[in-house]
Amino acid sequence: MLKTYFSYFLFLIFFTISCKNKKQFEAVKLSNKETLGRYLFFENKLSINNTKSCASCHSVDFAFTDGYRTSVTSLGENVLHNAPSLINAIYLKKYDWANPNATSFETQIKRPLYGNHPIELGLDKHINELQEVFKKDSLYAVLFKNAFPDSSKLFTSTQIEIAISAYEKTLISQSSSFDKGELTTAAYNGLKLFTSNRLKCVSCHPPPYFTLATLTENMDSIYANIGLYNVDNKNEYPAIDNGIYSITRQEKDNGKFKIPSLRNVMLTAPYMHDGSIATIDEVIDMYARGGRNVDYGNYKGDGNLNKNKNKLIAGFGLSAKEKQDLIAFLTSLTDSSIFYKQSFKNPFKKN
Repeated sequence: MLKTYFSYFLFLIFFTISCKNKKQFEAVKLSNKETLGRYLFFENKLSINNTKSCASCHSVDFAFTDGYRTSVTSLGENVLHNAPSLINAIYLKKYDWANPNATSFETQIKRPLYGNHPIELGLDKHINELQEVFKKDSLYAVLFKNAFPDSSKLFTSTQIEIAISAYEKTLISQSSSFDKGELTTAAYNGLKLFTSNRLKCVSCHPPPYFTLATLTENMDSIYANIGLYNVDNKNEYPAIDNGIYSITRQEKDNGKFKIPSLRNVMLTAPYMHDGSIATIDEVIDMYARGGRNVDYGNYKGDGNLNKNKNKLIAGFGLSAKEKQDLIAFLTSLTDSSIFYKQSFKNPFKKN
């Protein structure tokens, strides 16, 4: 993990590089596979009852999240986790909140397409019917042929996976006020707090993508227990959702979830893997306390006392003005250009 005394000077180097290399993140014309993927990403026909698409849980209006605590499937059930943003996700080493085996878009996409607990889109349940629909659709006939010109068979589930993954890789954006070097005085003060040894935010959220999940393959750096829960003060998260422990079965991993990016964080509420914190103010308060105290319900317990909690989550003091400055900095990571990029928009709607 990055050293907790990650210096402000080094942070500014990252900042300068980020600004100078801004052009590499500008939108480019989509390839044939990416174009097909864009249509499929917004296509409700992928779901078993024609009610949901990938974009239902990853809407540009919420920086490719959906604004719910946990997303709702095509059959009306809630999935386990809060929908993460897809912006700049191409740079991640791990793609899932709690499954370290999801190391690419191509592996991650299989869960929403084919998962059964719960069924999200249920593509495998009606792929034959969907293929017949696509064969009769003049638009998709052209799109698939252009995307896979050498394939003897079109409209396959594998081609759907490849195309959507190709499109998701184009969701790159780095044109925030931070990237442009246009920080207000409050945001600049917040930047200093963010990089300070007192708060240590930058230790887990380093630039340019503000998550360690883009910088390392080390699971102990990508996933962290932040003291969100401590059920019955037994150093455990809720059994229904206890992080990568469900995969590794190592007690030290109980409560470890992927460290998300803070880019566009002001657009992606509610927060945490389960959407259980509603506002950015509450998020900061939890970290300032050194963990959340759940004082009612089935998950009662003081997260500050969770022995599996990351040692960096030690709490800190923060004045009201400092808190607002920190929020101003986090706001500077908002990239409003995502709302205007043509390739980010639903191709079925007239803009």
